[in-house]
Amino acid sequence: MRTKKWSKLFVFMLVLAMCVWTLSACGGSGGEAEEPASDEPAAAADGYTASEVTSDLSMAEAVKAFNDAVDMDYAYDLGYELAYDWDNLAEANGWRSAGSDAEHATADYLVKEWESIGLQNVDKLGSTCDKFQFNSSSMKIADSDVDFHGNDQEAVEAGTNGPASYQVNGTDGDLTAEIVNCKTGFEADYEGKDLEGKIALVQVDQSNEAWIDVYMEQAHKAGAAALVTWANSGYGEAGTFTTNVQDVCSSDLLPTVAISADQAKKVKKAIKEGHTECTLNVDAEMVDNGGTTYNVVGMIPGKSHDQKIVISAHYDKYWYGFQDDCCAVSLVAAIAKAMVDSEYEPENDIYFIAHGAEEWGVTDSQFDWTTGAWGVCEEHSDIPDNCLAMINCELPAFAPAEGQMSIVCVPEFRTLVGTMFDSGLITTSGKAVFTTEPADATTMEDGITYRVHGVPYLINGFEDQVFVSHNYHTIADNAETYDADVFQTNIDWYGAYAMYIDTEPALELDTGVLANYLKKGFNEEYAKEAGIDTEKYLAAVKELKAAGKTAYDAAVACNKAYEEAVANGDEDAAAELRTQGAELNKKVLEAFQVTQDKFFYDSDFSADYGQVQTFNNLTYIDGVLSGIENKADIWGEDGDGIADSAYMLNCVHDYNYCNFSADIAERGIDMYTDEYYADKNQGQWGYGHQNPVVHVGDISAQIQRAETIDDVDVDAANEAYGAARDELIKYLGTALAAEMTYMSDVADCLQ
Repeated sequence: MRTKKWSKLFVFMLVLAMCVWTLSACGGSGGEAEEPASDEPAAAADGYTASEVTSDLSMAEAVKAFNDAVDMDYAYDLGYELAYDWDNLAEANGWRSAGSDAEHATADYLVKEWESIGLQNVDKLGSTCDKFQFNSSSMKIADSDVDFHGNDQEAVEAGTNGPASYQVNGTDGDLTAEIVNCKTGFEADYEGKDLEGKIALVQVDQSNEAWIDVYMEQAHKAGAAALVTWANSGYGEAGTFTTNVQDVCSSDLLPTVAISADQAKKVKKAIKEGHTECTLNVDAEMVDNGGTTYNVVGMIPGKSHDQKIVISAHYDKYWYGFQDDCCAVSLVAAIAKAMVDSEYEPENDIYFIAHGAEEWGVTDSQFDWTTGAWGVCEEHSDIPDNCLAMINCELPAFAPAEGQMSIVCVPEFRTLVGTMFDSGLITTSGKAVFTTEPADATTMEDGITYRVHGVPYLINGFEDQVFVSHNYHTIADNAETYDADVFQTNIDWYGAYAMYIDTEPALELDTGVLANYLKKGFNEEYAKEAGIDTEKYLAAVKELKAAGKTAYDAAVACNKAYEEAVANGDEDAAAELRTQGAELNKKVLEAFQVTQDKFFYDSDFSADYGQVQTFNNLTYIDGVLSGIENKADIWGEDGDGIADSAYMLNCVHDYNYCNFSADIAERGIDMYTDEYYADKNQGQWGYGHQNPVVHVGDISAQIQRAETIDDVDVDAANEAYGAARDELIKYLGTALAAEMTYMSDVADCLQ
């Protein structure tokens, strides 16, 4: 059977590579986005470099002083300490997981660190999470050389340590049972095998085949008592010695662990030689809704406390987590220290936050990550109130394989990125080079939580494919990956952005860019079929763009007048303009919140405005129906087969029907509906931001597993996909009609 590509990472990387707005597996819209409401500078062919601040803006001297005050030795040493102190700040394998003792100890450590560098009002903000603590593990097969144990740093480095537990409960002591090689862990791999009470060994590819919970559910359905996995590709490719784990979305079904490819080779050899008595011991605890994660907060108070800026990173990790995210936490601390040491006096409160439980913190959810940040925004709701920007950080100190660094942001900040490169405030170090074309934010980090709470954000580009496929979530994310030029460049640009946003009275948030995204994502043919007056819809888009441009131009004019007042020493005019800017900020932040509430959709890893995924689903459904009508191949050589369209449905989650049980695949799709979470008290950041899914599971499985069209029940397929199409067209009519009203709401906020 021909296999197709699917996974969170695959879709994420594809979306980023295509800047979200091309037709992608997770739902782009075709073509590149138009120019935003204001003009965006073109990307420099050779990238952006600048050795010194050349700006004459009012904050330029403060930025220079900040750059001079940055203590790179401090930044590196703190990142190293957070990564390598396994005695005090980590569990036995080096982990710091949600609500664990190690996470709590590190929160206490960071409180002292925040205080030592001069931050004020330092506190630990606790919030509820699902606790996961991984203490130790071992795996032995009788009469063989399979004997993995030891959870100290030396054993981890040598690759001889026990298997790594996913975020589920362990074995409750020794589990001794037969271990069975179940190959790729697909439904067909369990056929004819008795797995009841036994341990399944499964080769996983979470980048190209399925996420870990799908493998878990298939093993559980087969009756397995535990699951041992190893990655053959996709992740952990730094070497055959690396063990890789990701976050678990499904519920606590069975003990599930990962081993390295080298270890798996020994296990398979033992099984082949008839040695199958395996003793697995996993001391891991997962407590549903029974943990507390702490977000460490400190601040530099501003001259006014009416507005704020947040600079953040997360401190939970796997193994060393040197890049992800220990260096990011040290970057936040280094920025804070440099601001304090340079005696920067901000206009607004600047908060520095180390978030807990970013990697995972909620079981039985597709929105299981960025849990600590969710707690900050939900349980400490004053943080996102009147927040001008959140500047988040991830993996900030490795050299991108593609050569150039980048900045990622919500679409409304794309124009600001161009402005900053033109400002003369951004410096680079050594061989570091920026691409001036920003990428649109996805859902991959804590920024998504702030975004849905109405806070626009920026983050460094951390999406390098080589690092993610090789080092990410393995012991290869270590200090050997460190690049001083990249790290210093990131620190400098974070400081410059924060000072620019803080100093200028008006937030340069280009709210009219929403209109461009709605227009590019709009499919007139489907809209007309849904009963929409497309001329009226596009007229509303045009009016929205005009309102956004007016608001953006007002902000730019306010800031220009402020710069002139400061240059002329006119304190009264400057103060008046600060008041004027604050009023403009209220309007654009209100408009941004309405935009997130009414137009933002989470399509797995991509972040879309409007009905992108619905339009895509209709396109794929029509591909199936026309393929059936024209008796096309099941899998086309040019991607034009019936199954090529079928597997793309629902952000490519229909691909699970190709290899896994239909009920398991169906549950995965259900987890992208609000109904799934309605009675679970699991709102999280994705709730209320889901496009409708379609349910054609049985026939999708039949199509994807067929050899020819003769293997497909054509009448059933036409009926199922036809009904799904009718349902989406009906939804589209309601949604697009509502969007016209919502566009007016956004425009009204800007008046």
